[in-house]
Amino acid sequence: MRVRRGHQRRERGRYYRIFRYVYLKLLRVNATPERIGRGTGFGIFVGIFPTLWFGPALAVAGAGMIGANRGAALLGSFICGPLTPFTWTLAVLVGNWMVSPAWRISAELLSFANRDVILKQFFLTFLVGNITISIVFGLAGYALVWWLAHRRRARKATQRILEPQMNPSVACDDLRAGSDEH
Repeated sequence: MRVRRGHQRRERGRYYRIFRYVYLKLLRVNATPERIGRGTGFGIFVGIFPTLWFGPALAVAGAGMIGANRGAALLGSFICGPLTPFTWTLAVLVGNWMVSPAWRISAELLSFANRDVILKQFFLTFLVGNITISIVFGLAGYALVWWLAHRRRARKATQRILEPQMNPSVACDDLRAGSDEH
């Protein structure tokens, strides 16, 4: 069966438009780059941390308490939702690397220990790893979004300054208006 070329372009265009919408929605928020970045970083932290179904509500409430942008925190929390299986697996791996050998999760532990020992060791290892990756990804999200928002605002300010020079009709109208006053 022949695949139409336009259909492929339309699918790619749809995902591009969704990504572009999220990008612009996040960066066009009427707040400082610091607040937008802080909200996104906090939202990513809460989105990765095991808060179960309370993540978005905690992200909005916590963002209000720390003076971050609530919309950015909510968006950061929603971004991490589909990544939960990957982040939790990474949390176990990082936690296994960080805890002492006596607390690590291993194949022998799973086959010989009782359920209480497995849950206690798994919970500690998972929690240590999850706190670590939540902080790291939250700080990385803060830095990336702050940089993007700062860069976008600087570019917009430069465009506003250069706009009269780029548009000769505006400059001519200003000159004509000035000549009538004399």
